[in-house]
Amino acid sequence: MKVLHLINTLSVGGAELHLLTLCRFLKARNVDIVVACLREKVTDSRSLRPDFERQGIRVIDLQADSRYDSRFLGRIVKSVKAEQPDILHTHLPRADLAGAFASIFVANVVWVCSVHAIYSNDWSGRWSMPLFDYLWRRADKIVCISHAVRDWLVGRGMPASKAKVVYYGIEPELFARARVNLRQQWGFADEAIVGSIGRLEPRKGHDVLIRAMPELCRFVPNARLLIAGHDPWGYGKNLVQLIDSLHLQQQVRLVGFQSDVVSFLKAIDVFAFASLSEGFGQVIVEAMAAGKPVVASKIPPLTEIALDGDTGLLVDRGDPKAFAGAITRLLREPIERERMGTLGRERVKKFFSADRMCHETISLYESVLEQRSALKATA
Repeated sequence: MKVLHLINTLSVGGAELHLLTLCRFLKARNVDIVVACLREKVTDSRSLRPDFERQGIRVIDLQADSRYDSRFLGRIVKSVKAEQPDILHTHLPRADLAGAFASIFVANVVWVCSVHAIYSNDWSGRWSMPLFDYLWRRADKIVCISHAVRDWLVGRGMPASKAKVVYYGIEPELFARARVNLRQQWGFADEAIVGSIGRLEPRKGHDVLIRAMPELCRFVPNARLLIAGHDPWGYGKNLVQLIDSLHLQQQVRLVGFQSDVVSFLKAIDVFAFASLSEGFGQVIVEAMAAGKPVVASKIPPLTEIALDGDTGLLVDRGDPKAFAGAITRLLREPIERERMGTLGRERVKKFFSADRMCHETISLYESVLEQRSALKATA
């Protein structure tokens, strides 16, 4: 079986890291893999191309460096014709558009599409949703990264039979130990560290965590908040202004993109995630794999990952006081933190492993190919 994966960029991000893990595990099971991207790099991040190539996975850059560059449509058609994959598997909306285009102009191509988010009103491309509603229904199969995404798509008219949930998967054993002692590098000794990871953008709710800090520091004076993530659109300056206005320069740090996520997670005491909208929430899975309790927004699909009271605490989204209260509770109760961390690791191994993701993805591919063969036989 040969699969051509197409994604918007190879810049480090949730969907891109997911694709890297998926491709590695598919290749280990003798699936022939090629990866194409519309463009390779994004400002203030790094390209994963070397990571793919180290695994022996060939990468095709379609060189659509501008969002207004439509030449990638012709280029993906040429690439699909040249590669002749059994399956074209696309990830993220612009790549989905290209996949739909290729499925029209390349005979017999089987198109599988992964929907990695719930594209709500805060998405910059929301004006294009009617187009994507139509295009996604044309795909042979839709991979939904959570039940929340599937419910959203079905609510928009997607046939339920076409949408299959396959959770993101990671390698839990990679989160067992840190490579370096970041606490020492940061100069922290007895501080209680709260960490968060995510692109600097309003949807991630970093401002909620910052606003929670004055209340948190009333009860845990040595608390520190570290926010990791690249800043592709310059939103970080807004967060710096908020930090300054609340006089939290000593309590909050924006630490930028972290290439060593495991060491970051191992250095913190509690992982906080105040996102307002998510398609999945892979960083929560990673935090749980590292044995950290999580405090997160009580929204689907985060409610599918973290279990309130077992692997962490879920609170009302957008509520700084609720986040402050939940984080305070965990920082003051080390035994509870340890219990939740242990349960989190166990949950990741059972439900969110890369092995499970790979097995379910191959089963989906085989099912789609069988359906296509059956249709040909009856035509």
